[in-house]
Amino acid sequence: MLGNAPSVALVHDYLNQLGGAERCAVQLTRMWPEAPLYTSLYRADSTFPHFRQVDVRTTWLDRVPMDSGFRSLLPLYPAAFHGLGVLDSPLVLSSSSGWAHGVQTAPGSFHAVYCHTPARWLYGADYLGASWSAHAARPLLRALRRWDVAAARRADLYIANGAVVRDRVRRLYGREAAIVHPPVDVDRFMPRPRGERLLVVSRLLPYKRVDLVVAAATKAGIGLDVVGCGPELESLRTRAGPTVRFHGGVDDGAVRELFESCRAFVLPGNEEFGMTPVEAQAAGKPVIAFAAGGALETVREGRSGVFFHQPTPDALLEAVRRCDDLAADPDELACGARAFSSEAFVERLRTVLHEAGAPDPGWPVAAVPAGSWSGNGRAVRTRE
Repeated sequence: MLGNAPSVALVHDYLNQLGGAERCAVQLTRMWPEAPLYTSLYRADSTFPHFRQVDVRTTWLDRVPMDSGFRSLLPLYPAAFHGLGVLDSPLVLSSSSGWAHGVQTAPGSFHAVYCHTPARWLYGADYLGASWSAHAARPLLRALRRWDVAAARRADLYIANGAVVRDRVRRLYGREAAIVHPPVDVDRFMPRPRGERLLVVSRLLPYKRVDLVVAAATKAGIGLDVVGCGPELESLRTRAGPTVRFHGGVDDGAVRELFESCRAFVLPGNEEFGMTPVEAQAAGKPVIAFAAGGALETVREGRSGVFFHQPTPDALLEAVRRCDDLAADPDELACGARAFSSEAFVERLRTVLHEAGAPDPGWPVAAVPAGSWSGNGRAVRTRE
């Protein structure tokens, strides 16, 4: 052990959202409850209540009075994580989608990065909208990309949350990454027979393509429930017909009921991994997904769901018809979802760290208990 440092130090980009990356951070803090969690900024009321029980240590950015516009601070994040100093725990594990992997570690520390995705805001204009690429200063972006690549190459081990991110890590950073699928709390769902309405659970951003589902449901008069918030909400409302209901951000209990009672779950965008299709299967529901990204790893064509290959309402409606004909037993779907459970995450992460020669961090907790996501949070996925 290095000095008096704790055996494990955890790092996460920022704690002000409710999303798949934050759910993963919850799992890590459950596994090592004594580990400090370093992050750029923390808004207790905007993320999972579990973090109130954690030793959260923030950077000077935490004092900046900004919440919803936190991405506009992107030039400051490298300096903020640099300001944390050198972490000297034997194992430093960063949960990163852009910034946490840049933390400094001591020469004797083993730094493993669990990558949700390389930074969308540095390598893809769709995340912040078309205006970003038009107005951002090119020299700034070039400098941030250089910093990002250098940070990625310093780590001892890179871990990707799926094949899409593994390939992106290889292309952008020139590194090979092991795959450890993120933990999904499948035990909080009860597999039930299919209902009458389609379901979407997503942030309402352009690249999520929720507009496709709204257009399809409106055209065919199909019942659709949309859970989520975002800048596209009002635009989607104006285009939606009477069969479409917008729920905004709702708590986990309400989302669970919608999953368990829906006709099928729809994933219309290209996600790096996407926990929601797994949650749908845990609730016994088939998935209708755009044939790209993480859905290709979590949905089995003709067994747990169907794919559509063109991003059009007509292609999606044809997939809905095929999905209605799918003989998918709810219990069998739920059994398949267990391949992405919290227990599976822990075992795979343990194996990958051991094979990479990481110091043994101790494994005091096997998995997140069922129901641990509940509380005052709202189930609006953010970085899926």
